[in-house]
Amino acid sequence: MKLKITYPQPERRRLRRRRLLEILRWPFLFAALVCPALNLVTGGSAWSIVVLISLYTVWTLVLSPDLVEYNRISQFIKLIVCCCALLISVDLFLAPGWAVEVVPIVCFGALAVSAVLFFTDLERQKQNMLPLLMLIFFAIAGSAAGLALWREESRWALAVMGVTAVTLLAACAVTLGSEFLRELRRRFHTR
Repeated sequence: MKLKITYPQPERRRLRRRRLLEILRWPFLFAALVCPALNLVTGGSAWSIVVLISLYTVWTLVLSPDLVEYNRISQFIKLIVCCCALLISVDLFLAPGWAVEVVPIVCFGALAVSAVLFFTDLERQKQNMLPLLMLIFFAIAGSAAGLALWREESRWALAVMGVTAVTLLAACAVTLGSEFLRELRRRFHTR
């Protein structure tokens, strides 16, 4: 007895996307290799790190998005994390002195938009709670560390980010009730 295994034909759109990714992979790799080499040759500030983070952001968000955690909250938080990493790298390597105020403002906006995305479709989005919780915990930790270490007068952005994160965590806990702890146990496998 001879078995004939047949697979469904892939969609044309997916085949075109795969070919496009194969073609675009080489210019991205070329830029990722040439920019640091050019930066080493010309000297100066480490602008190639900013370019590498930008290339990574474009590749992961536009050209090759996640297959498993592809939902609106996860992708939005991934965009915010990449933007914050880009802002911090620009501050560290090109124009220092402003990221301590700008990144908390961006994180505050991300917390607000994530809360809207989460609470507008609560039943379906509570399964996607882990990226939101991670953003909340990192915002609380960043706010606490920033307030403890940053001794300048203008620390209002860090305080607002921390208060927003704690408020959002409390709102999630109150809204979900006992399901909040159950979702935490599911996500972190605690007993």
